[in-house]
Amino acid sequence: MRSLQATLFVLVMLVLSTQSFRHVYVKWVEPTGSVLDEFRETVDEDIAASKSLDELKAMYAKARTGRQDFEKDKPLRDVDLAKRTNREVYRSEQELREAIVRVEGQERDLTRLWFYWLCGLLSVVLGLLAYARVNPWVGMVGLITGFVEMAVWTSPLWRSYGPQGSFDRLLMLKLVLSFASMGLLLGLWLYGQRRCACGPMPASDPVGPPPPAR
Repeated sequence: MRSLQATLFVLVMLVLSTQSFRHVYVKWVEPTGSVLDEFRETVDEDIAASKSLDELKAMYAKARTGRQDFEKDKPLRDVDLAKRTNREVYRSEQELREAIVRVEGQERDLTRLWFYWLCGLLSVVLGLLAYARVNPWVGMVGLITGFVEMAVWTSPLWRSYGPQGSFDRLLMLKLVLSFASMGLLLGLWLYGQRRCACGPMPASDPVGPPPPAR
């Protein structure tokens, strides 16, 4: 049992610590600029600078209206040519649509991250109760399940082109929950070590003079 606990502690702490380093790098160290930034289209800059889904929605509505105005009273041949040549009016609408889909996915990831991390925390709590009152092996199943769930759902993010507001919120939450998971794991390990060190010592054989010979 002690060997299993030590293995669990080392593996989970290794995963959480290494991915926390990755979060820190992406959040504060990773270069985000490029010499090609000066050649970016205006819509690309607007997308990258957007802070919320409502901003993207307003920009998409404007781009969609512009595309409809462009197609009005134009023959199908000209419309088809504009689509095939990726005219700005079509490119802007498509890029904004893709940005909205990406942000909506990141917002859903925020909800999933909270849900599954809290499920992992609940599993750890139930595992501790089972370890103390039911059976140590049953408790270890709960502990392993909980910490693995926490480690999986705080896994690293890779920065991609597009809106950065929702990405940064998701990244920061993963970093905070990674540190919280490490703190919980370390606290439980130190508590278990202290209990083992303070546990009752086995009784030793009485020491005294040998019995008299008969």
